[in-house]
Amino acid sequence: MDNFNFSIPTNLVFGKDRHKEVGSLVASYGVKKVMLVYDSGKFLVESGLLDEVRDSLKGAGLEVTELTGIKPNPVISLVRKGVAQAREFGAEFLVALGGGSTIDTTKAIAAGVPYDGDVWEYFANAIGVHPVFKALPLGVILTISATGSESNAGCIITNEELKQKYGCGGPALYPKFAILNPQITCSLPRYQTAAGVCDMYSHICERYFTNTKNTLAVDAMSEGLFKTILEIGPKLLEDPQNYDLRAEAMWIATVAHNDTVGVGRVQDWATHDMSYEITNINDLTHGAAVVIMLCAWMKYVYKHDLDRFVRYGKNVFGLETEGRDKEAVALEAVEKTEAFFKQMGMPVRLSEVGIDASRFDEMAKKACLNRGEIGAFVPLDEEKVKEIYQLAL
Repeated sequence: MDNFNFSIPTNLVFGKDRHKEVGSLVASYGVKKVMLVYDSGKFLVESGLLDEVRDSLKGAGLEVTELTGIKPNPVISLVRKGVAQAREFGAEFLVALGGGSTIDTTKAIAAGVPYDGDVWEYFANAIGVHPVFKALPLGVILTISATGSESNAGCIITNEELKQKYGCGGPALYPKFAILNPQITCSLPRYQTAAGVCDMYSHICERYFTNTKNTLAVDAMSEGLFKTILEIGPKLLEDPQNYDLRAEAMWIATVAHNDTVGVGRVQDWATHDMSYEITNINDLTHGAAVVIMLCAWMKYVYKHDLDRFVRYGKNVFGLETEGRDKEAVALEAVEKTEAFFKQMGMPVRLSEVGIDASRFDEMAKKACLNRGEIGAFVPLDEEKVKEIYQLAL
C-alpha cells in the first residue's frame, strides 16, 4: 500500500426518521440563518418531506431561505444564483436536501460565498487542482443512494456556456453531517434506483483497478461491496419498498465514494472523465453514462493486468480459474459486469442513447483538456480515448 492520509469529518446520522433531527443538528453549530437547497421534483412536496425539514429547521429557531431548481447534471448558473442569494440573506449554514446533484450544487455554493472571484475558477479539469480551504459549513439530507457526495469533499458542476463538466474539492467541502434515512429512498423510481446502484459500482471500480500492489485489505473490502451490489441490485428493482435492501444500498453508496476502499492506492477515474462528455451532449443520467464507458474501458484495458481481472472474476463473480486461460477468465469477468448492468436496465452502448462517432474528436479533446492524458491504470491520450468511445458504440 502507498502512504495515505484518511479523515472523514462528516457525522453520519443513519436510520429511520433521522431527517427530523436536522434542525437541532444545524443549531448545534451556533448559527441562525440557513439556506435550504433542494430540487424541484414533486416527491419532496408530495411525500411531506420538504415540510418536515422546514418544520424541523424553523422549530429550532432558525431563519430559512430556500433555493430550488436543481438539474440532474447541476449547472454553474444556478450555483452563481445561489451564491448571490446566500450572500444577500447572510446565510451561515447550508442544508442540501436531495441526491448528488443537489449536494454538489450546495458544496459549490458553499465554496463560492466567501470567495472573492467567480466560483467557476475553483473548477479545473480534475478535483484538487484548486483546493477549497474556505467555505460555508453545510449539512446533507440524502434522498437517493448513488454518488456518495454526502461524505466526501468533492463536487462536479457543468458550465452550460463552455460545455464543460469539471470538479472541485477540498477539506472545507466535507459536509458537517449527513442524514442517511433509507425510508426516504423507498419510493424512488425504478430507473433512478438502478442508475444509483450502478453508479456506486463504478466508484468502487475506479479504485479497485489500480497499479498499486499489496492492497489486500481494501481489495477484499471492495470485492465484498461488489458482491453485495450484485445481490441486492436486482432485488431492489423487484422489491423497492424493502427497507433493509435500501439501507444496504445507502451505506454502500456512502463508503464506495468517501475513500474507505480507496486508501493506499493510485486511483483511475478515466471512466468518469469520459462519461462527462456524454452528459454534456444529451444530459443523460450520470449513472447511465458512466456504465457505458466502464464497459468499454474494461474491454480496452483488461490485458494491462490480467491477474487483476482474473482476481476480480474469481472473487466477485465466482468464476472458475483453475487450469483456465487468464485472458478467457478476464473477458468473462468483463462480460459478467456488462450483463449485470443490462439486468439493471442500464444502457451499455452509446448507440442506445443516440450518440454516434461524429463527435468523438470533440469528446476526446474535452476529456483530456489541459492534461494530455487521463486515468492511471492505463494512461489515455486523446487517440486512446477515441478508441474507447469507438468500443462503446
